[in-house]
Amino acid sequence: MVLMKKLRKEKREAPPGEKPEPIRTHLRNMIIVPEMIGSIIGVYNGKTFNKVEIKLEMISHFLVEFSISYKPEMIICGV
Repeated sequence: MVLMKKLRKEKREAPPGEKPEPIRTHLRNMIIVPEMIGSIIGVYNGKTFNKVEIKLEMISHFLVEFSISYKPEMIICGV
């Protein structure tokens, strides 16, 4: 709930035609709702905050899907 209040406030205070300031959050399991479209959210991945701009295609997905928290490694057998 606090995140949504911060997003609304940033959208109101942003000058017309400009993007709002990013909101930092640790809520990786939050579902993206239509009210969040156009906002920029800094999602914590355990080390840094990854900026995610919310778009129409992201609705009903989790924030965690757009902020990877591990470094993918390629495993080569026999080396």
